[in-house]
Amino acid sequence: MATVGVKGILMAMINPETGKVITGAEGLTEKGIFDARGKVAKGVTQANISGMAPSVTKIWGNNILQDQSVGKAQPSVAANFNDLPHDVLEKALGHESDGKGGFMDNSDGVLPHLAMAIITQDLAGKDIYYCFYDGNLVPADKNIQTSNENETRDTDNLTYNPIAGPTGHVYKTFYAGDEGFTEDALLAEFFPMEEAQTPSKASVKSTK
Repeated sequence: MATVGVKGILMAMINPETGKVITGAEGLTEKGIFDARGKVAKGVTQANISGMAPSVTKIWGNNILQDQSVGKAQPSVAANFNDLPHDVLEKALGHESDGKGGFMDNSDGVLPHLAMAIITQDLAGKDIYYCFYDGNLVPADKNIQTSNENETRDTDNLTYNPIAGPTGHVYKTFYAGDEGFTEDALLAEFFPMEEAQTPSKASVKSTK
């Protein structure tokens, strides 16, 4: 089916042992979920998902194609934010604050675990969500150039590499137009909180 535009991205750091969203000072936001919809982060310009199809290896014998071996899909997401808040960006990349405005690079190579949901819509305006249980975020190279009569901006280009979630699946697609869909159920599955902090659609939308 066709999709129209990109409405935003939801992200949260998760505890890889429990699968629960990390909140407070250790999370991306106080409530845990960073909601890049509307004017947050000055918007998302793209969220290109590649590798959604499984690999297929052709098996030949006796000079003819006999069979096909079907592997696993290995998706990745190339996302661009116009202006991510620096604290969200540095936490998502696993950079450590020195408490004085500096963030040290991730020298140990241990990346934070993040859940992600990409939100677009169908031709009728109903939301479509591409949701990933777990994965790591890495930055693209910075291309810093002089401004002239026009500004030269280098926006936040990031690549998200998903891994399998607790079900063994890597991603799941939700259609808001389907009977029975609720965003609360989506959030409870992909952004699970501790029992007393179960997210709701209203509380996520209030996240800054």
